[in-house]
Amino acid sequence: MMYAISTKYMLFLEKLKSIIQNKDTLTLWMNNLLVLYAFFLPIAQSIKAKIFIAILILFFIRGDVKYYLKEAWKNQVVRAFVYLFVIYVLGLLWSENIKEGLRWVKSIKYGLYLIVFYSFVDGRYIKRVLAAFISGMLLSEIISYGMILHILPWKFSLLGVTIYEAPTPVDPSPFLNHIHYGVALSLVVILLAQQIYLSHKPLIVKIFMSIFIFTASANIFVTGGRTGYVTFILLLLILAIFYLRKWAIIGLTFVILVVGIALETSPILQQKVQQTTLSAKQLLSKDPNFNTSMGIRAGMYYYGMKAIGNNLVFGVGTGDSMDVIRDTAPKEWEGRKQPHEHNQYFSTFMKLGFVGLLVFLNIFYQIFRYKQEDKELRFIMVFTTLTVAFGILTTQFNLRFFMPLWVVMLSITLIQKNRQTILRNLNDKQIMLQIIGAGMFFFILYIFLKGSH
Repeated sequence: MMYAISTKYMLFLEKLKSIIQNKDTLTLWMNNLLVLYAFFLPIAQSIKAKIFIAILILFFIRGDVKYYLKEAWKNQVVRAFVYLFVIYVLGLLWSENIKEGLRWVKSIKYGLYLIVFYSFVDGRYIKRVLAAFISGMLLSEIISYGMILHILPWKFSLLGVTIYEAPTPVDPSPFLNHIHYGVALSLVVILLAQQIYLSHKPLIVKIFMSIFIFTASANIFVTGGRTGYVTFILLLLILAIFYLRKWAIIGLTFVILVVGIALETSPILQQKVQQTTLSAKQLLSKDPNFNTSMGIRAGMYYYGMKAIGNNLVFGVGTGDSMDVIRDTAPKEWEGRKQPHEHNQYFSTFMKLGFVGLLVFLNIFYQIFRYKQEDKELRFIMVFTTLTVAFGILTTQFNLRFFMPLWVVMLSITLIQKNRQTILRNLNDKQIMLQIIGAGMFFFILYIFLKGSH
């Protein structure tokens, strides 16, 4: 019996050795894991992080790292993300609060993931990655409606590990912060609208997509993220005016109809509109109130501009922006309790001055000028970038969603559809089973590690 076990063990080692030595198999699995990464992106940050570690390990095991880094460096968008990371690191040199600075460097490091993803993405995986992200959002939406209809609990745990939890009973965003959730739903609506308009999918599939568009649009307006409302409206306006053209009137009518229905039926939207209107009136008064939700954001700009002083060119340092704002603001200002500036553009300007802001804006410039001949990929690239651009007007990269989302979508749109990094023919059924199996493994690992703590 011991001999049989030993033989099986040796066969397993031989099989493992052959896999490790087969670069094509490693590349295949990196692509499989990227699909999983996209699925868990809007669902579980811890699982997503573990999947990236696995991808990174395979990246180094595959070898030829120097070659792949050189190839990635040739891409101007990849370089733009590297430059942003570098200037955030350099900003530590004139920071006093190094601990806080390192925290911000950590939030920007996700841009470097593009180097790895870009090195292995196979064109045949573009649709799989896109479908995985949309499926993750669909799962979130189903749970959200389940909570709204009191079919599902507001908090669900498995073996003592919290799987999801809504912030409040009136804010049904199960996995993401409500700002991120609303913005992500807005992107999904646009991606599905593009598929309906441009693709040749069967009618039944387009009907299902249309239903998802309607339910996702409604879901945006029953969560508490005002950024999601604004992003949704802006993206649909851009879609209608610049892309739908002869269907622009229908698109604009849809925007007006959805917003009108939401204003009449969504209590949380009505509440947010009233709060925003009141905050705006108080800000425009002779004695501005900087202690409302909108006022705190306005206070960031007001006290921040006073605090930056003579540091307009290079900023106050990667870790010092909130410290100098707190030193400048009055003690009674509620914004002193905030961990960040609630705006990535302004935060970068405070930390790294005009130089840092230009380096950051260079990413957008390089993306919009990128020569992507495929219209579908160009569309996804542009609208993902616009989504992130609007989303970070009221939040930042520190919550680990917008930057990874941006990088994943860029990794599948900077390449060509005919690009093949995997040299073999792909079996759809086999790949699906591999991805599901790997997904179950990472989910069980997550439960085990969380439960053990």
